Amino acid sequence: MISVIVPIYNVKDYLIPCIESIINQIFTDLEIILVDDGSTDGCSEICDKYQEIDSRILVIHKENEGLVSARKAGLKAAHGSYIAYVDGDDWIEPIMYEHMYQELCRQDADIVMCGRYEDTGKISREVFHGIPEGRYGKEELINYVYPQMIVGDDFFEWMIFPGLWDKLFRRKCVEMFQYMVDNRITMGEDAACTYPCLLNADSIYIIHQCLYHYRQTTSSMVKKVQSNEIERERFCVLYQSMNKCFERYTGIFDVREQWKKYVLFLMLPRADTLYKDFENLEYLFPFYQVKKGSSIILYGAGTYGQRLYQYLKKSRFCSVSAWVDRNYIQLSEMGLEVVNPLVIPQKKCNVIVIANTYKKSRTLLYQELCEKYPEKRIYTIDEKCIFTQETMRAFGLMEG
Repeated sequence: MISVIVPIYNVKDYLIPCIESIINQIFTDLEIILVDDGSTDGCSEICDKYQEIDSRILVIHKENEGLVSARKAGLKAAHGSYIAYVDGDDWIEPIMYEHMYQELCRQDADIVMCGRYEDTGKISREVFHGIPEGRYGKEELINYVYPQMIVGDDFFEWMIFPGLWDKLFRRKCVEMFQYMVDNRITMGEDAACTYPCLLNADSIYIIHQCLYHYRQTTSSMVKKVQSNEIERERFCVLYQSMNKCFERYTGIFDVREQWKKYVLFLMLPRADTLYKDFENLEYLFPFYQVKKGSSIILYGAGTYGQRLYQYLKKSRFCSVSAWVDRNYIQLSEMGLEVVNPLVIPQKKCNVIVIANTYKKSRTLLYQELCEKYPEKRIYTIDEKCIFTQETMRAFGLMEG
């Protein structure tokens, strides 16, 4: 009934819990497709072992060509009327597919989606879609969902998370769009499939219950790339190919402005390599008032904070007197050089830089810090810097 596609590449430490969570589902009418995308760390042997144990498992071994290619290979081999995805380093709750399948049938929906747990070390945080639980037919999709589907009023605030893995699709709804995703895309590959699916769907159902565990590690939060030019090219492919796709749906709803904000959101943490002549700026993009050579305290150790810290440590564009985060205990156990924010008064610095791309959380943190330290020393990202034509050109998204 349901084909579960699991793309796998060098996630040996996490793969067994992932597979176990799928084979132990209450819903048993599953076809489990493990796509070994050229792993070199022992994942291949684990996949073969489970294929011998459970007759529902099909293993595909292929050359390493990336996540998009692996998902396509799994979809090509799938027989199910419904399609689900699980990443090889994540895991799912035992009731996930039982609950989602029942709702899909009960609500006569094309896509059902649930909340997720974001697991960082020992910390597990519940995260829900930014749209109320319930069923949305085509009229509700056009009038309510699409105007805020990718991003709401704040930069950046998810409304429907782009991940493929927290969703159950009718096969006819996802198949065409998965095959359309360019294999070169390595960031935003989920969004390149999910959002066209949603535009094409006649109905969706949102469950406000967390059923998926999204594991965050230091390696998954800051991905390594072959070269700066290759990374810039891939983002251009992502931006331009999906803009062309979305052009076909402007008669239903035009999401291209939302898409631009999403791509800039992805590129922002990687500005040190993607923003042309980044090192020649006289300020720390996108903190216009933080000048080159400043002594700073960097607050935040998520994807953005990690990448920014690595750049500053290497380039000395600004000197970092301390890197702090309220989750410093868990993050330091993961190997990051993060310390307790209580050290801030003890450090000599010009400014405190909040490295957070989510407006709600960075605004709360800004307000909290302003109660303790001079407001003129605390800076968050300047959104005006991000949405200029100059920035679009510097990122290679606009010619000129």
